[in-house]
Amino acid sequence: MSGGTVIAVTRKRHGLGNRLRVTLGARSLARSTDRGFAYVWPTGEHFGARFDELWQFGEKRISTLRSRVLAVRHPYRRHDLDWLDDARDDRIWQIRTAHALHLPPGAVSWGEELQALAPVPEIAGRVESFFTRHFEGAPYVGVMVRAHAVSNVETLKHSPVSWYIERMRQVAAEHPGIRFFLSADTEQAQQAVIDAVPGTVALNDKGGYNTKAALVSSVVDLYLLASSTHLLAPHYSSFPEIAQQLAGPSLRLETSMTDAATRFGPDDRPVVVTDPLRPSAR
Repeated sequence: MSGGTVIAVTRKRHGLGNRLRVTLGARSLARSTDRGFAYVWPTGEHFGARFDELWQFGEKRISTLRSRVLAVRHPYRRHDLDWLDDARDDRIWQIRTAHALHLPPGAVSWGEELQALAPVPEIAGRVESFFTRHFEGAPYVGVMVRAHAVSNVETLKHSPVSWYIERMRQVAAEHPGIRFFLSADTEQAQQAVIDAVPGTVALNDKGGYNTKAALVSSVVDLYLLASSTHLLAPHYSSFPEIAQQLAGPSLRLETSMTDAATRFGPDDRPVVVTDPLRPSAR
């Protein structure tokens, strides 16, 4: 396009949250500045799924090598966009970051961009099938456990499985009959929680860590978590932020380290989502 191009660049070890923040934020920047858009989304042993294998996303994808060649003349830029005014005449803006962009006034947030995306049919079908079978018409609490050895040390320290079990039991006592949807990154943690808290359900057969199958299951998890009435989540993890962005600000996120205002208490009224593919409409 005559106005130039914005390229979102992610690294091979970036997780799903890192990738979504920069890719969708950069696309919003491109739209708000009347530029074209492309993105770098490396796949391989560290991340096994393309963007368009998770969501219906028809934007142009370029290789890491192509981006590096372009970087000789069009350097990688930061998420803060402090460089924006000085780069107005640069034909290509390459933004390489793991952080959310500081978008200009009027630009759509990356969370709103995410809400507007449609998952691929395979994922949409799994979300609707699980939701209908277990939750349709009834409120439930989303529970996201990170217990894998590769998790951040702060996450493992402050969000042990025992904390989730204790909180889930408290919520169940205060809201009799409420159910729980569990997203856990290890089979051991998943089984421990299911055994300890009746009324807990989870997806099975998720596949190896960060494989395509696992990432597809993660996106199914995201929609089911985002459709919950409340979210119990790990401390210092970017994954629950995706679910909250997908759901919008009305979904409260509680961790072991957040203040009392985030807690789901006996006086809170559970909210029921009717369409799990549009969890922001509640």
